[in-house]
Amino acid sequence: METMKAAVLHGNRDLRVIDIPRPGADDNSVLVRVSSVGVCGTDLHTYKLGMFKEMCLPQEQGLLFGHEFAGEVVEIGCEAGIEDLHPGDRVTGIAIGAYAEYCNVPPLIGDKPLIIKLPENVSFEEAATVEPLTVSLVAVQRAGLKGGERVLITGAGMIGLGCVQVIKALYPDCEVIVSDVADKRLEMAREFGAERTINVRDEDLVGNLKALTGEEFVLYGTGTTGHIDVAIEASGLAGPLNQCLEVLRPGTGRLVGVALYEEKPEVDFNQIVSKNLSVTGTLGYSQETMEQAMNLIAEGRVDRKPLITHRYKLAEASEAFEAQINTTQTLKAIIEP
Repeated sequence: METMKAAVLHGNRDLRVIDIPRPGADDNSVLVRVSSVGVCGTDLHTYKLGMFKEMCLPQEQGLLFGHEFAGEVVEIGCEAGIEDLHPGDRVTGIAIGAYAEYCNVPPLIGDKPLIIKLPENVSFEEAATVEPLTVSLVAVQRAGLKGGERVLITGAGMIGLGCVQVIKALYPDCEVIVSDVADKRLEMAREFGAERTINVRDEDLVGNLKALTGEEFVLYGTGTTGHIDVAIEASGLAGPLNQCLEVLRPGTGRLVGVALYEEKPEVDFNQIVSKNLSVTGTLGYSQETMEQAMNLIAEGRVDRKPLITHRYKLAEASEAFEAQINTTQTLKAIIEP
């Protein structure tokens, strides 16, 4: 039996690189030799708290996870149903178990593997960020943006910063405001085109936004409101979620939730009702939207390279996760098996 190195989770914050059986391609999957894999925020929840185990492959000694991958095709299942794909092709997509030297890409979304080939000018590192960029793209699409609208993004992680990039690529005349607690991330947001950033460690988000956008009184005890057209909640924290509701414009304000929460948040539903707000969530994407995200990179409309701040070998997987937890210093840690 052939084996491979893989980072297997044995318990909370107990990630070990061990030898496990190397998979082959199932009839309806594609086997990929992994070149780069990103440490995802969702995976951090699994690493720290054991959440989202449905996105893991059980092993004899623990759990194998990881899904933001890029690599080379090794083997294609006879029923994978993908045209014009060959061994040696450079690809990305969505998989489970990519913190390893090899991973299988099964049909997780739809009836065939979601896998796309890389343009020649897109590196493996950049391609490992296509999946989170696709999440950002779908969040922006769900917002139904119109030209000239004012957008608040709470949380300047990979998804929040990706939303800045997508908005400035597709809706350059929209005004973007970003909040976070890390100066480094807010500086990156400004470099990507955000007109204003607010460090909520030092500044009052709601007060600043009401002063900036103007405010008006709302009936039924909710006080005053700001005039933000769209809020994208990407922090995964209850405080920013409710602050988004407080500053959205009555009647036409839209909230898009794109974060997962470690604890169930309490939501001020009176804000939603009294202001006639629209609230939607987004999780998942399609082959088409992933190709759209890839094209934004290939065409030079979005630059993902500045987001990759830390690089690790597979043997250093635990260090990569601990670095990713430090949000003040790390934007995206990439592991190279």
